[in-house]
Amino acid sequence: MVLAGGPAASAAERIVLRFGEVSRTVSVPSLVTFTETGRVEPDLEGYLRLLKPADRQALRTVLNQTVPVDAVMASNFLDTAIGESSLQQLVKVIDQPPDVAEPALASALILGSAREGALRLIDVLQAYPTATLPVNAAAVLSLVRALSQQFNLQNRLFAQIASINGPPAEGPDLIALASSGRVAYSESAFSFTGREGTTITALAYLPESASAAKPAPLVVIAPGLNTDMNALLYVGRDLASHGYAVAALNFPFTNANAIKAAIQGTGAIPPPNAWYSQPLSVSDLIDQVQARWGFRVNSQVVGVLGQSLGGYTATALAGAELDWEHLLQGCAALNDPNIVVLNPAVVWQCDAPAQVVKRRSFRDPRVKAAVAVNPVTNPIFSPSSLQAIAAPVLMVSGTDDVFAPPVSQQLIPFSSITFPGSLLALQHNGTHLSFLNGTTELPAFVVGPDQPLARQELQGMALRFFDRHVRTQQALAPLAAPVDTSGVLTGQAPLRLLITPRFSRQELNQVDPGLRQFP
Repeated sequence: MVLAGGPAASAAERIVLRFGEVSRTVSVPSLVTFTETGRVEPDLEGYLRLLKPADRQALRTVLNQTVPVDAVMASNFLDTAIGESSLQQLVKVIDQPPDVAEPALASALILGSAREGALRLIDVLQAYPTATLPVNAAAVLSLVRALSQQFNLQNRLFAQIASINGPPAEGPDLIALASSGRVAYSESAFSFTGREGTTITALAYLPESASAAKPAPLVVIAPGLNTDMNALLYVGRDLASHGYAVAALNFPFTNANAIKAAIQGTGAIPPPNAWYSQPLSVSDLIDQVQARWGFRVNSQVVGVLGQSLGGYTATALAGAELDWEHLLQGCAALNDPNIVVLNPAVVWQCDAPAQVVKRRSFRDPRVKAAVAVNPVTNPIFSPSSLQAIAAPVLMVSGTDDVFAPPVSQQLIPFSSITFPGSLLALQHNGTHLSFLNGTTELPAFVVGPDQPLARQELQGMALRFFDRHVRTQQALAPLAAPVDTSGVLTGQAPLRLLITPRFSRQELNQVDPGLRQFP
């Protein structure tokens, strides 16, 4: 893709809005005036009459919404797989052939973000490099509704959910729970051959106190897409200091090095949907731990902690079944010319939805508890397939997660989980990267506030959850008990956590009736 880096030779002066067979012409200056002042010029008035009042306000809000992205960041993002797929969705708004619209829109996105060092949709429209910009009004309305809902929910999701059933109680002190234990442990790096014939690198922490008479329970760490085990090993070290054996791995097709090699042409391109079978690599890792250290580790009692795509893996290992029919239904919108889908988690799952594997269940009965952090879950799992979960799941969600958005990927899926002891933890201001180590070079708005605090909160939650459900120390107070129908508040500002044992779809619809549109 060739992207323009300098000033555009021309810029959009008129927008031609198409409504099926009918079209209207609006001047770009009129749209700028409406965006910045709210005043409606005559050429825009006829179009706005066709919109509901809420949609008119949403249009102005979205056109004026600022995202702290500069030209370099915009260019770098468009060169990623997620950036390319996002561009393919955004060009539905442009009523031109994709081979014309994609480079033009990419140029407008970069030029628009260069104007003030931030990106507004109105600036993108102004920077479009043709005098006349033909637009699909139905796709515009779809985009406006999606972005408006995302911005609104990001601002009010935590407060509204926390107040649904009355004031929450005060929860456990996660920072105190995150204190390191006193158990010494050793570190062992190793590798093994996976089922696809690839070499899988792994690492284990083994408590020195573990023995044949008192084997240590095992926790496996499953990293997310385009990262590696190092991002979550801080949790592993903390658990090991409390007497857990810990094993972590780098998945063969989705770790950072494998993806970089595939992009640069120095490594194999993974087969479509290879990530679906990641739970098998975890089961193989458990087998490896048993073969190497089975006399010191109880590999029949396992906890799994995974983030993002690793969160999908943890959820599948706990028993959630893959639902191919639900996946195809959820992916249909990506091919609808009038619907713009900017949910990266959905786009990723729908890379090749017709090329599925026959297997539906990756349940490993040795897994007794799962912590799924910002997991990717929908539409690969459905409400009925999530009910197959056979171990307690702690699902952790962030209100500001744009890569695995909380409503579609965690809140709605959790409302279908019925296994006793399962919990939802919603982190105020949390992003997709809040809990990860090694992301300091990324923009602050992507990383989120106070990562050291977020990491302590995850350490505290993971230790208490595994102590109750892997060590079966039921005398310990849970993070939130079934009697806490309003949930509990814990953690510290700016990353307060609401932890609840129950959350229904009806309660979610109270937050925003528009959420009924989600599968």
